[in-house]
Amino acid sequence: MKYIFIIITLLPISVIAQQDSYLSLFRYNMSLVNPAFSGAEGKHVVSLASRNQWSETKSSPKTNAFSYSAAIGKNVGLGISVISDKIFIENQTTITADFSYQLTLSNDAAIFLGIKAGGNSYSSDPTMLRGYNSEIDPLKSSLSSFNPNLGVGFLYQMSDFWISGSIPRLFNSKRDGEMQIQSRDRVHTYIAGEYVFSLNDKFALKLNLMYRKTKGIDAVTDVGLKGSYSNFFDLGFSFRTGSIFSSQAILNINENLELGYAYDTYGSDQLSGISLKAHEIFMRFIFSKTSKTPKVEVETSE
Repeated sequence: MKYIFIIITLLPISVIAQQDSYLSLFRYNMSLVNPAFSGAEGKHVVSLASRNQWSETKSSPKTNAFSYSAAIGKNVGLGISVISDKIFIENQTTITADFSYQLTLSNDAAIFLGIKAGGNSYSSDPTMLRGYNSEIDPLKSSLSSFNPNLGVGFLYQMSDFWISGSIPRLFNSKRDGEMQIQSRDRVHTYIAGEYVFSLNDKFALKLNLMYRKTKGIDAVTDVGLKGSYSNFFDLGFSFRTGSIFSSQAILNINENLELGYAYDTYGSDQLSGISLKAHEIFMRFIFSKTSKTPKVEVETSE
């Protein structure tokens, strides 16, 4: 029963604004929020990610994501991104096509400019609330809508450093239709970056940062540090606003396959008295390196 209590307690926040999903391993799925990353690795990249948040609670938030990107010719990158989010009565699927253009600055530096076009399909079924004490009228009919949108982003990349900024959804679209729910797709702004400190031929440290600001909601900052060995595996952690700690492991099986896992712990909920946790995994397939100048990869080798 305490798990249901958590969901009901958080439900007004969710219904008011179920917003962009957040991945702790964002570093390996940047094209989901920034179209400039499409083709930036100069390879064909297929990425799959899945996150089960608050895994101990019933009807907890779940995110599944798919992306594909490739460099086309010397300067153009193309891609597609699909994100599916589910939390209790709400379901949202976002599908976008990504385009990027590379501006070469030097042998080891480039700027990528990107645009993202698509939309999100949103649905909710308030009748699932029947029997619970909620401010939302459970007799209201189900809601479904589709909102087109556009996004933009940039990426400045060097051999051991990159920084990016993006707004994946430029329009503040209204969802609620006939329902008495103030629900909108809020504008998100992302700023992210990474610096690689090479210690020697085999060991390196990777410092990364993600800042996310959602209109009308407090900003979220994620700072992470990983140790890397021979570009074979990375072990590290990150700390996110809200006392969220994430332990992370990345394994490069070979040059074509990469696996990752994150385990997040949250501060104990003051009302329920339980500790909330999250599990996240990803898998990336990397194929046929293409000719691209400069030859700078998002996954920096040490």
